[in-house]
Amino acid sequence: MPRYNSKKKTSPLKAVNPWVLRTGVIVGVLLLIVAATYTVKKLFGKAPIIYGGTVAQHLLSKNSLISKVNEQQSTLTAYDAEITTLHQLQNENAALKEELGRTVGGKGILGHVVTLPNRSFYDSILIDAGSVEGIQPGAIVYAFNSIALGTISDVTDHTATVWLYSAAGRQTSGTAVENNVAVTLVGRGGGEYEVQLPRDVPFNVGDIVSLQSVQVASLAVVEKVITDPRDPFQRLLAKVPVNLQALKFVVVK
Repeated sequence: MPRYNSKKKTSPLKAVNPWVLRTGVIVGVLLLIVAATYTVKKLFGKAPIIYGGTVAQHLLSKNSLISKVNEQQSTLTAYDAEITTLHQLQNENAALKEELGRTVGGKGILGHVVTLPNRSFYDSILIDAGSVEGIQPGAIVYAFNSIALGTISDVTDHTATVWLYSAAGRQTSGTAVENNVAVTLVGRGGGEYEVQLPRDVPFNVGDIVSLQSVQVASLAVVEKVITDPRDPFQRLLAKVPVNLQALKFVVVK
């Protein structure tokens, strides 16, 4: 009779140790967390800029947002203080000129901009006020009553042409406010100027050049200072501190 082996056959797969199983699960979960974190960082790093920062930069805590708001409020307060001081200085300046008999006549004549520089020739502006409204050739034209833009070159009954100081090749005398140095601005067109001065005259980006006139008015703001050790002169690139393409009204005096 055939013999049967009474021993049980063992399975080729051994039973998994529960401790090893738990360890494997934990390691897998940790790997998933690491992978997810890496993916989120990659996505946020490539996110488009929204209001000056990425999406990740805008996911700030409440305390961070409050801190930023307080910082902006402090900056606005500082600006308000500077504006108050500026008004005080302007009033004192006007009172001093009146006492010395050098008052600036009238508030000027308001003119609406009809044609902007990018739609006219020779860097000029056409306004809807002319001789009937009291405008005369040679009068100075201002933006916001404080930025000198140019002079009236042609006048009709109800229109006038403003020849901009920044017109290509036009030379205008100005004074650097920070160091009280007389400069000559050469127009480059499009509201831009160029100035050449000895290299030892100190100038910085942000310096203001004003018009040489009894009327306090800015001409340009220095945007770039170009120097070369081999050149005894420096080049200043300046620009009108107003967007000429968005100009709607001017004041003629």
